[in-house]
Amino acid sequence: MRKKCRKSRMKKSVKRNLAILGTVGMMMGSMVLPVSAFAAESEMNTQVSYTNSQQNFLNKIVPDAQKLQREHGILTSVTIAQAILESGWGNSGLTQQANNLFGMKGSYEGQSVTMNTKEFYDNNWTTIDAAFRAYPSYYESLEDHALLFVNGPSWGGNNYANLIGEEDYRQAAEIIEDGGYATAPDYAQELISTVETYGLAKYDQVYDKITEKTNIYAYGEIRGGATGTVWSAPETLKGATKKASLNQYKSKDLRLMNRVKVSNGSTWYEASINGQNIGWMNEKNLNLIYKTSMEQEVNLIRGVENSNGRIYAFPVIDTSTFKGTLAGLNEVHVDSQAVVNDKIWYRVNDGTQRLGWVEAPMLK
Repeated sequence: MRKKCRKSRMKKSVKRNLAILGTVGMMMGSMVLPVSAFAAESEMNTQVSYTNSQQNFLNKIVPDAQKLQREHGILTSVTIAQAILESGWGNSGLTQQANNLFGMKGSYEGQSVTMNTKEFYDNNWTTIDAAFRAYPSYYESLEDHALLFVNGPSWGGNNYANLIGEEDYRQAAEIIEDGGYATAPDYAQELISTVETYGLAKYDQVYDKITEKTNIYAYGEIRGGATGTVWSAPETLKGATKKASLNQYKSKDLRLMNRVKVSNGSTWYEASINGQNIGWMNEKNLNLIYKTSMEQEVNLIRGVENSNGRIYAFPVIDTSTFKGTLAGLNEVHVDSQAVVNDKIWYRVNDGTQRLGWVEAPMLK
């Protein structure tokens, strides 16, 4: 059970779960510098210098926190601020031993650790021993934390419903405090100060934009060992949703119709199978088996070996690009060839117009 959320604004007897090791339990007061509130735009543009340790911590958690923001609508800046306060930039004993960034009590898939915790009870700090969740990595801790806000405490009700989709980190901090997340005085202001002191609001910009779009003529296949998702749009664009697992399309030839580059530097392809659009895939998950640059210009005349030989718009068997057969032709001109998946294809014409691509064994 996530007992750390039982406190209400009217009841001071419920505890705040802050795991400590040595003086880590007192880190919150020393870590947060008092600052005046900035306008969000100014805060985002503030240049902040981090220690190597702080930068390494941010490098570890920012991508996952942003992913969870896209999925659940909880601001990355506030998630990171809580992680900083609760874990001392990842240096607390609980975080070091159990990847537990937020002092979540109980067990995770049966795994837990027992540690000292300093809690605020009846207006006094009290130290007790408690079991805390042990996570395989930071990601599971971040996800568990997000789901607490999405689903509410396990004993019912959700004091954090208004947090979902809130775009102002100040309001988000107030919602978290009002919802009973912590009993520590001025917890919301501690979060706000942390966001502003360390310039965390810039991480709330979790959606990318398309910087370049190109219509292409290409085919690809899922790379061996690739895991991931087919999306309705490149994953980090606003509104992108999951459509299917990549596993569903392994060993299939995918027609690639559009290529886009995204502001985060990634490249994505829009794919179809037999004329049916299936969605967008990250370049890293694809092997290109055909693109126009693979064509080699030739000048040949070949006889027709099989009049039932099928002609396609591209050198890949694809029912959506079927153009006809070689029926009625005795010979054809070949102006280009390509090797696709170890098969030779010829692009043919009848002397007056280009017909398309046929497999080499169809000619002699």
